[in-house]
Amino acid sequence: MLTHLAATLLALTWPAETSADSSKTVRVNVDTARSEVVVTVGPLHVPAGTPYSHHTPETRLQFRWPVSGWVRGYRIDLIDSAGNILPREMLHHAGVANLDRRQLPYPKVERLFAVGRETTPVVLPNSMGVPLDSNQRMALYFGVVNTTNRAIEGASLRLSMVWTANDGARPRDVFVLFLDANPGFGSSSAFDIPPGRSITTGEFTLPISGRVRALGGHLHDHAVEVRLEDVESGAVLAQLRARRDADGRIRSVSRARFILTRGGLRLHANRRYRVVAVYENLTSATIPNGGMAFMAGPFAPDNAQRWPLIDPSDSNYQRDLASITELEQHAGGHGVYRGPNRSSP
Repeated sequence: MLTHLAATLLALTWPAETSADSSKTVRVNVDTARSEVVVTVGPLHVPAGTPYSHHTPETRLQFRWPVSGWVRGYRIDLIDSAGNILPREMLHHAGVANLDRRQLPYPKVERLFAVGRETTPVVLPNSMGVPLDSNQRMALYFGVVNTTNRAIEGASLRLSMVWTANDGARPRDVFVLFLDANPGFGSSSAFDIPPGRSITTGEFTLPISGRVRALGGHLHDHAVEVRLEDVESGAVLAQLRARRDADGRIRSVSRARFILTRGGLRLHANRRYRVVAVYENLTSATIPNGGMAFMAGPFAPDNAQRWPLIDPSDSNYQRDLASITELEQHAGGHGVYRGPNRSSP
């Protein structure tokens, strides 16, 4: 009780930021006792009879990061009007993008994290963290569903992020390495899933070398796995498997921890790598935009000063930024498939 009271008294509440949708407000609180930044969005109206599908309406809102330091983890929950945590099944997807830093493999804004119903909370050790400066621009996006016959009023989405303040021992800088099997620019990263087994791939190179400490992933129903391959050698560097029900419904995705490799999995600059998504559609019909596959994890660059800067004139960056900062609701970021390589063996 005393710990909770102290946390409440020491929490610093930052001014609320209202989105273009005046019915929703973003509240950003800095809890110094718990070392958390808590972002809350609400009130939310979740209509009845909205099933988990891959065309879920998405809400996008912006806020400013309040403190300088390092983010080390996150947890995201849906809360009802009484403060109770709602079933995880209601969270279709959610994520946060840092609009002031670009991704390493692609000229797109940095995705700090992206989660689905199968994603569990993530916390990095005290020795590392993702650096963020106060006042950096953030975009929060999410989609919720409700398969019951009762609408939910007054709900909220609560994002709690563990952070280390910039006032003591400095953790090692790591950055989020985001690898996508279909990295569209301004369009969806979703792709069609034909009946039977299919493979979707996307290749990339990195401008700087470094080490990946661990990798998690996000997949949709009917997924089998997503893996990282070295194109030149054909070696499988990481393999994340989906745990599925008998009907293909995804329950969880494994993670890769490179504990036997000192410092993590080494990736080399200018070397070709490939993200491979494997799906097995158990139905007899193609599922439009039904697939998605990405991997993400902390990346320690050999030289953080050489991290590529945002080029505001880059047309791919402009399209990606526009797709993340549009404040109106739209259909889930799952647009027309424009994927690179897909095959049905």
